[in-house]
Amino acid sequence: MKKKSTREEIIHESKKFVESNKGLKLDMNAKVKQYISPRISSEYMDCSMPMTFDSYSHCSLGCLYCFAYFFKSNNTSFNENLHVSAMEKMIPAIEGKPKSYREKIFHRHFYSKKFLLHWGGMADPFCNFERSNRRAFNFLEALGANNYPTLFSFKGATIFHPRYRRLFEKYSSQQNFAFQVSIVTGDDKLSREVEIGVPSPTRRLEAIKMLSEMGYYTILRLRPFIIGVTDRSLDELLGKALEAGIKGVSMEFFAVDVRCSSGMRTRYKWLAQVMGVKDLLSYFKDLSPSERGGYMRLNRLVKEIYVRKVFEFCMTHGLTFGVSDPDFKELNSSGSCCGMPDDFPDNRLLENWTRGQLTYALKEARRKYHLENKDQYLRFNDVFHKEDTYLDDIELTNDHVACAELTAAERKSYTYRSLAQKTWNNLRSPGNPRNYFHGKILPVGIDQDGNLEFKYVEHDYEKRWAKDGLDLSY
Repeated sequence: MKKKSTREEIIHESKKFVESNKGLKLDMNAKVKQYISPRISSEYMDCSMPMTFDSYSHCSLGCLYCFAYFFKSNNTSFNENLHVSAMEKMIPAIEGKPKSYREKIFHRHFYSKKFLLHWGGMADPFCNFERSNRRAFNFLEALGANNYPTLFSFKGATIFHPRYRRLFEKYSSQQNFAFQVSIVTGDDKLSREVEIGVPSPTRRLEAIKMLSEMGYYTILRLRPFIIGVTDRSLDELLGKALEAGIKGVSMEFFAVDVRCSSGMRTRYKWLAQVMGVKDLLSYFKDLSPSERGGYMRLNRLVKEIYVRKVFEFCMTHGLTFGVSDPDFKELNSSGSCCGMPDDFPDNRLLENWTRGQLTYALKEARRKYHLENKDQYLRFNDVFHKEDTYLDDIELTNDHVACAELTAAERKSYTYRSLAQKTWNNLRSPGNPRNYFHGKILPVGIDQDGNLEFKYVEHDYEKRWAKDGLDLSY
């Protein structure tokens, strides 16, 4: 038998998630195993929308770079039948009548405050699973009827279905929805090599245009930015997205985890060929700061030219500029790295995301440093606000992977705030602000509460950009 080529291997491996009927249809007569969502994002320390939600347990799309596939392919339950979230329980909770214990917790910390819901963290809300099952439609209707603020992150084409289109047209006047559409290349042909089963970039741009024309706030989600793929058509993609009506751009560079499964390694082998590198893991090991641990992110120097291009594009056209990547996160023009604006007068509820996190703090430190020309300091209790009550809920913290190895007694004293504080003060942790932001802020002492105090550090790129006439005090 002729051995399959690398491309054939990866196409076959990815298509099993796109073409296979296993899990595509939910058995409506059987008891469906529930997928636990919403949940708190594992990246809550620098996330403006830590309440993240998925309607299904995984996605029908086959993107080679998918970080959710990496995490879930290492989970033994990943290949079981498709699971769905208990959206029918969320509706009364959002309307102020929570029934289950978990929904009461989320109502107390989030729903009662109409905190912005981020839909689409580990799965696509409008992929083929929704097209086949339509389990989320009633929940969508409830969000609209209750004017509940929601940011959708998606690529799937189900949003074009007349039923869904009519629903979003119905609620367009109240502007409680916003949308970020993921596109990693403007080249339809190249997209087919790295995004198996995903609508073409042209089709996704049509989704942006459709939603923008309804009056919704739309964002180009340039994530992940894959050097060797995204940069080939970057100018074209930015131009077309602007024509389609985007109001913001959010970018984050492709990263690699050394703990990848065999399926992920097969994907990386083909992706390396598309990118033009000999070995993907070696490439990332050589160019990634070691203090960030096993999740390898390319260094700042490699990324700067692309960040500057997108930054200048956004500044020129008055767009919100968001950087989810820890490198250059200080350049965010709002405190939300997803590209949501600090100020949205059409519906103030879309501003209802937390400022008590590192993205907002780092953005403010950069702004004040260049505006006031004096040193800026970050202190733990100033960054993580007391009004973010979810940080102090012990029950919620049990969702966090860090609690998996704790004893029952230890769990009783752990909260997201204490986990964040432990990371903040541990200079060996990859998540410590010094390591995570690769020296953008450095420890300079101990504050009055006994926590490390960090100082904003001006980098060479800021001096060069300022010399070129770019204003970094915006």
